[in-house]
Amino acid sequence: MVTSLADVDAPIDDLLVAGGEMTWRAGPLSKGSNLCHGTAGNGYAFLKLFQRTGDQIWLDRARAFAMHALAQSETQAAALGRRRYSLWTGDLGVACYLWDCLQAKARFPTLDVL
Repeated sequence: MVTSLADVDAPIDDLLVAGGEMTWRAGPLSKGSNLCHGTAGNGYAFLKLFQRTGDQIWLDRARAFAMHALAQSETQAAALGRRRYSLWTGDLGVACYLWDCLQAKARFPTLDVL
């Protein structure tokens, strides 16, 4: 929800920040590293909050989630014996997230860019 609503021109910053805090407290997802209900997907909320607020804590949190997503991706690849090449449920989406964390930009695939 934070990722979807962060670009809305409305006074909802308190609500968005509360959503980001809940995501941070919940921590990285055990489901996996991917965009679709995974660590990278949740991490985009932090990038969106950094973009909206300019507060460095959100970029730091996004990058912490990125490191966790990368470790999850490596573990999944080792278990499967190969990478998963899907945007939503594979490593391609994680790669997009990692790149955006390096660039400090919030460009969620298909929602913001395509």
